[in-house]
Amino acid sequence: MKADALIIGGGLIGITTAHRLAKRGCTVVLVEANVDVGLGANFANGAMLVPSQTMPWNSPGILSTLLRSLFTQNSAVRINPRAIPSLFKWGLHFLKNSRTHLHELHTRRLLELALFSMDVFEEYFKEYRDQFEAKKCGTIKIYRDQPSLEAQIRSNRHLSEIGLDWEALTPDQTVQAEPHLQALEPQLAGGIRFSADVVADSRKFCQTLRDDLVAAGQIIHVGCQANKLLMSGDRVIGARTKIGDIRAKNTILALGTNTRKLAAKDARSILVHPVKGYSVTYDTTSVNDLPSHPIIDEGRHVGVVPINGKLRVVGIAEFAGHDCTLNPKIVRQLDRLTKSVYPNLAQMIDGCKREPWTGFRPMTPDGLPYIGETSNKGLWVNTGHGHLGWTLATGSAELLADLIMDKPTALDASIYSITRSH
Repeated sequence: MKADALIIGGGLIGITTAHRLAKRGCTVVLVEANVDVGLGANFANGAMLVPSQTMPWNSPGILSTLLRSLFTQNSAVRINPRAIPSLFKWGLHFLKNSRTHLHELHTRRLLELALFSMDVFEEYFKEYRDQFEAKKCGTIKIYRDQPSLEAQIRSNRHLSEIGLDWEALTPDQTVQAEPHLQALEPQLAGGIRFSADVVADSRKFCQTLRDDLVAAGQIIHVGCQANKLLMSGDRVIGARTKIGDIRAKNTILALGTNTRKLAAKDARSILVHPVKGYSVTYDTTSVNDLPSHPIIDEGRHVGVVPINGKLRVVGIAEFAGHDCTLNPKIVRQLDRLTKSVYPNLAQMIDGCKREPWTGFRPMTPDGLPYIGETSNKGLWVNTGHGHLGWTLATGSAELLADLIMDKPTALDASIYSITRSH
């Protein structure tokens, strides 16, 4: 049997790509090295779809932030000194793209993709929302100083032209929207509500699509490592896996930070670097009164999200190579940051069972994902979504599915090509 599409990688990006192709009538085979889908970078991520947060991390001034992180323990973005050699080429492009005009351009392009993705996501929300705990509650970003708030408002006004939905809040209005912020009100300059943002469990989403694909007769192999691409001349015709050769008309790599391992010919063009993110999930299932909105503290670069009856704090961007060790100092820092957002909940948080987690965000130097065909015919990539994997997943999958089927795309796909200039 020769499938229409072989998808390598069963995380959020891979399984959504498989699902969009199956909806177009394609036969698909998906292989995932883990024991189930959705166990990688999206296992305990921020659980937010946030078109409001499309700013790439390499904002102007990022170099000084990274240099300071070498000498301080509390920076939100930091470099492990041992990772510096691996960052050289990627890092130069990362810093180049931190120039103001490029950062603004890429923010707008990410917002365009994010808004398109939210349109595609609406289909899943209507059909499956209860299965993956999806809620249209919006997010609230809080600010502790007036200049930062005003700078964000200026930026939002420009992004409103594209379709960003936002509302500025006074400190009093911020507390009215989320009463659990009452104890923080004296420190607040104000807030911004982004009503189009969504909270949802991406791991459960992956499992929902897995079940839907299997029920439709599509094939998913878990615990199945793909080791080598199969070639016929300059065309990729499948992959050699743990269970044998799988042949397909099209092969899609959705491997996050590991994409370059199989795409050897294009590895120099696919500039994806792992950026380690952390989360701590507090088991608050026995607590009756919890916050109802995700809160993003802009100054402290942390998000606190109510999800599945639990409270999850996410933050910290660490350049540490592929070191997946949980740093207990960072876990403690996230604990302190949670209490700094909700000082009234500090005692409750101390009494909760907590689950720390870390995962790798696949980051490109300009913040834009890679979506499209490689120099090998029949080999496609969908990777490099950074901190926006959940937000961009459905739109990226839709875009790639149209490219594979040779259909007109809703957005200019060349923007996300691996051959674009960095």
